[in-house]
Amino acid sequence: MDKFARLAARKLAVTTERSYRGWINSYLKFLRTPEAAKGANSEEKMERFLSDMARNDYSAVTQNQAFNAVLFLYRHVFGVQLKEVSALRCRKMSRERYTPTAAEMMAILHHLKDSDQYRIRLAGALMYACGLRVSEVCEIRVKDFDLEWMVVTVFEGKGGKDRVVRLPEMLFPAIRRQLARARQLAAVDIAEGQPVQLPGRMGIKAPRLRFDAEWHFVFPSAVPCAHPRTGERVRWCMSPDVLQRAVAKAKKAAGIAARITPHCFRHAYCSHLLDRGENIKRVSEAMGHTDIRTTAGYGRKDCEGMRGPLERSMAMGRMALVN
Repeated sequence: MDKFARLAARKLAVTTERSYRGWINSYLKFLRTPEAAKGANSEEKMERFLSDMARNDYSAVTQNQAFNAVLFLYRHVFGVQLKEVSALRCRKMSRERYTPTAAEMMAILHHLKDSDQYRIRLAGALMYACGLRVSEVCEIRVKDFDLEWMVVTVFEGKGGKDRVVRLPEMLFPAIRRQLARARQLAAVDIAEGQPVQLPGRMGIKAPRLRFDAEWHFVFPSAVPCAHPRTGERVRWCMSPDVLQRAVAKAKKAAGIAARITPHCFRHAYCSHLLDRGENIKRVSEAMGHTDIRTTAGYGRKDCEGMRGPLERSMAMGRMALVN
């Protein structure tokens, strides 16, 4: 596990490392079971581990995550190149993506409450206004805003892609106030020698940026914390959990029964733009999609506008319904 930690620091994001570590520990525990002992080689042991997940009704996404974690263990930690692994696959569910209506989004944003430490309402508004993922809005930095050009740049989003998104002018006063708060806290940290967390190996390549106010988070953590890899106390960003809990409370307060998470704000951004007739290529670029078909999946299905036979019969006066 020490070797895994050293390799993960170079190859994986902190969140991915945490997930892989959990699955690797689960796999190592599985190797001590009678079921694993039946495997003659590493491939068969891995097959039995993944097949056991399928029999216990794990999702296909979770099984893929476990597969990638164990594959990383063999390839990069043990230095073993596995042959084909033919495990029982988990069922891949085809679920409809739920997109909140514009009215639901307004109700949730209205019920979002700021705390003493965090400006949650602004973070939520930015997710809906710019199609940001919850991790992206939490990790956005002071330097990423360009109010002159009315844009925000998302660096190293999902898949390592950068993108530029337009900002709504109505949020400018709140953004300016939050940037001022972030710079004020940054000045205090810099005076006290408290560094900010930098992405990847940026802290090693350019250590001076750890004390640059422009690199501080717009939504910083309330208190500094220990870096999970180095142990150094750094100023991190607001945790996504803060937004997730706040959205859950706002949804309940708004009386909305549907399961709505912060990621649904991104769904709503894309779907509502497409419903309005916005150019799909422009929406795809703002979302950071590689394939425009991914963006098209957020639009309304053709069948939603199709009238059923009962409606047609009623319209033609062929049938009358009574209570």
